[in-house]
Amino acid sequence: MEKIEISVTSLQSALDCPLCFWISEKIGPHPSIFPGIPSQIDSVIKGYMKQFIGTSDLPPWFPIRGELIDMPRILKAEDDSTGVVLKGLLDALVKDPTDMYYVIDYKTGRPQENVPDYYQTQLDGYAYLLEQNGFKPVAGGVLLYFTPNPGEISDKFFPFKITPVRARVNPDRIPKVLEHVKKILELENPPPRNESCETCMWLEQVGRRLFG
Repeated sequence: MEKIEISVTSLQSALDCPLCFWISEKIGPHPSIFPGIPSQIDSVIKGYMKQFIGTSDLPPWFPIRGELIDMPRILKAEDDSTGVVLKGLLDALVKDPTDMYYVIDYKTGRPQENVPDYYQTQLDGYAYLLEQNGFKPVAGGVLLYFTPNPGEISDKFFPFKITPVRARVNPDRIPKVLEHVKKILELENPPPRNESCETCMWLEQVGRRLFG
């Protein structure tokens, strides 16, 4: 059987709904409905931050003091127990003066008070990848939100409010998630859906309306 490779950004999908995850990995993800503006903003942020790689002279709004690390383009790690390969691309990594590492994940939108499950699993996955590749210990993560702010835009500049939301990370929970991933993807036939999956419920309603 071909080795299973899974992206960090897909891990929570396997936990949320086995059927949606199976379809996405076996057939392909559904067409994206998200506008391109957040992706463009993300690209601009990463491009701006490149000038600080390898230095500790970070912008005053940056949430962690330390050195911005020059990262490999894509990190990969194979889980010993399942053989599943996890892969991911970090936005940024900082090593503080005590040699602790922190994952920085840029987000465009309104910050939430608590870290959503999707982002928590993502941060845990990045921490797992980092520690498997020798970047350890990973002491935590930060979701760094860039939110459009009212302001003067006559000079063609759009103001943003920058809000850090700090998170703990637990890379030790990832092997169990990878075990779950393997069980789903080894199935020849689609698994049952999660009873509370809104996407599946919507598709079932559409099917009944169209085909009776």
